[in-house]
Amino acid sequence: MLAGFLILAQFINGVAAFAIGCAVLVVWSVRDSRKQIRESENRFEKLVSRVGLNPEEAQAIQDDLARGNRSAAVGRIQAAQDRQRATLLALGIDPFATMPMIGQDIKWTDIVRQVFRVLEFDRAGTTVLSGSTVKAATPHKPYGYLLVESPILNVKARLPIIHRDDFALATTVYDEPRLGEVIAQNELLVTYFPKHKLPMGLAGITHALHYVIAPRGTLERYYEFNDDEHMANPAPEKLFKRFAWEGEIRVEINPDPEF
Repeated sequence: MLAGFLILAQFINGVAAFAIGCAVLVVWSVRDSRKQIRESENRFEKLVSRVGLNPEEAQAIQDDLARGNRSAAVGRIQAAQDRQRATLLALGIDPFATMPMIGQDIKWTDIVRQVFRVLEFDRAGTTVLSGSTVKAATPHKPYGYLLVESPILNVKARLPIIHRDDFALATTVYDEPRLGEVIAQNELLVTYFPKHKLPMGLAGITHALHYVIAPRGTLERYYEFNDDEHMANPAPEKLFKRFAWEGEIRVEINPDPEF
């Protein structure tokens, strides 16, 4: 802006150049503010669709956040979730007993770069042979499953392990006694982050699950950061330290994550 003003001043009156520069600055500021507002609205709309709020509840939550009353907003979201669960129970469906499957009941596109806590590792009969060869028990089915939970979901879910390298990485945690002791004192987190974004969120031929061992409670602190900023705008790089799709891939350990 300063350079433009100085150049313009060489050709027209300095006062006029200054006035034009100010006008351009105002226009630029307004456009930038509108862009930030649109980005904020988009993040909020994603959160609303994920939680399942009606328009009145969504507006009330926006009003709560505008007043700085975050606890009231969280309470409204919790009430909406409780109402949804009660509706399902009235239909004879227990959402806690019904385990949704990511990729089937939950879209892959909804979880890209989102973070989950791993609760269980189901090998589904898959074995690791000599030479680290991974052999699935049943062709054309996942190598295994991870039972996961996250603040972005209302219930626990099953995360299918589609790529053999993702299965092999999980075994390095659960088959290594030293890491097993570490996990007992910490938590294993996983994120679905494909190298290339293919249609429907599919990962293609490269592995897409990345793991990190972090202190207990990291998942909650990550999603509570800056008024739940990472719900709609995930930033897993803050937890996972590095991402690798080829070459050396490993389970990371991050004893001091920064949000």
